[in-house]
Amino acid sequence: MKALSPERPVIVCPLGEKPSIEAEVAHLLVSLPPRFFLAGFSLGGIVAFEFYRQAPERIAGIALVGSNARPDPEANHRTRARHQERASRGDLAGLLREEMLPHYLSEHCERRAELHELIVAMAHKSAVRFAHQTNYVRRRADSRPMLSSIDVPALLVYGEEDRLSPLDRQIEMASALPDVTSVAIPLCGHFVTLEAADICTDAMKRWMELVED
Repeated sequence: MKALSPERPVIVCPLGEKPSIEAEVAHLLVSLPPRFFLAGFSLGGIVAFEFYRQAPERIAGIALVGSNARPDPEANHRTRARHQERASRGDLAGLLREEMLPHYLSEHCERRAELHELIVAMAHKSAVRFAHQTNYVRRRADSRPMLSSIDVPALLVYGEEDRLSPLDRQIEMASALPDVTSVAIPLCGHFVTLEAADICTDAMKRWMELVED
């Protein structure tokens, strides 16, 4: 965010205030500019699709980082409900360390311990929103039928070793989006925004410059 803000205004929208993804996006749209670039990482990418559903005329471009257009598999629902219950008992940190962090970073990451602590710290700032955020993921729409109708430039950024939004999901989106730029980052897992922050930022800056020319 700091790297992008000297060149253009950057607005960060914390997620999880409203109980549904539809209500959350409708609420956020009230305070956002008439037209804007939209970028989302992971859950943020899922929310970005909902932004486009509700207000396509306001989106100048859409950047999806480590995201996924598919609906949540039913096989995941019981696990997500258990995660919500555990977080509601005040054990979000334990949940992250035991069940979620092992899937977030590449095995090649040399800053694993440092980044794990950073992720836990970031999650604690939104602990009260965790249940709503989990509902957004669990109840998300299948965005694949919409991809071919997204008529603004799109950017896909992803780690080649992402186990949560793997390569086949990225190829699927890239094949359907009419105007897409893909940036695959080697030796990175799901959290490319932390493992390769400079590459992510540079990719986004270059993409916006091309779109604006």
